[in-house]
Amino acid sequence: MLEWIFLDVGNVLLDEDPLTYLSFRRHAEAISRAHPGLAFRDVLAAWEARAAAGSRWPVPEVVSAFLDEGACDEIWASTEREVRGRFAALSPVIPGAAAVVERLARRHRLGLIANQGLECRARLAELGLLRHFDVVALSEEVGRYKPDPALFEAALDGAGSPPGCCLMVGDRLDNDLAPARGLGMATAWVRWPRFAAKGWRPDDPNALAYRDALERVAALAPALRPHIHPTLVVDETRDLDAALRDVEQGGDGGTAGPGEVTR
Repeated sequence: MLEWIFLDVGNVLLDEDPLTYLSFRRHAEAISRAHPGLAFRDVLAAWEARAAAGSRWPVPEVVSAFLDEGACDEIWASTEREVRGRFAALSPVIPGAAAVVERLARRHRLGLIANQGLECRARLAELGLLRHFDVVALSEEVGRYKPDPALFEAALDGAGSPPGCCLMVGDRLDNDLAPARGLGMATAWVRWPRFAAKGWRPDDPNALAYRDALERVAALAPALRPHIHPTLVVDETRDLDAALRDVEQGGDGGTAGPGEVTR
């Protein structure tokens, strides 16, 4: 019996694309200053090539390939300060996510397992979402980061429920679903075939190119990590409640594939 549902924050509850674009743009600008012949699209292409090859850390790899250690440290620090300061302004709630959380909270206990800092807790409280979650495991507070199973174990300890009675919802097969499945949790993948559905529709051509690159790389996830089989697959966060209801009522949530349920 499903007792607890744990959700990721980025790209499940909050659209993190505007914030990650800010971070990427700052790094690309630093590279362009050091190498005037390299434009934003060149840096983006270098990132996409590494990400498409399965790199877990494509941004640090690109930055360290073009900047010396001192310049890397400087841009990391300045960008982190700016990202933290603008977290609330650049982390909009995903369309339909608040309504899904409210409906799920009527039937299940809810928790968060997320690679996030302290500013995330404040943002969720500001949006009226934090009150629905009885367990909150944020990486900066716990001191462990996905895909480290210890972050998931901290959440499970807080819930006091066996992993087999818990579901993890995330947008990353590697960071979210693999460690949860390894602990015996059921998993739900929010795969976002269209990143625009998360709500961010920028006018800046470079921002659009960045979002399109994210979407292309995300589409490669099943091929890059074929050993990870989610229990449930939905296209968008707004689909999660209906898919879970279908499963709980004996359906398959949509069209079932090997080892998964889709909607």
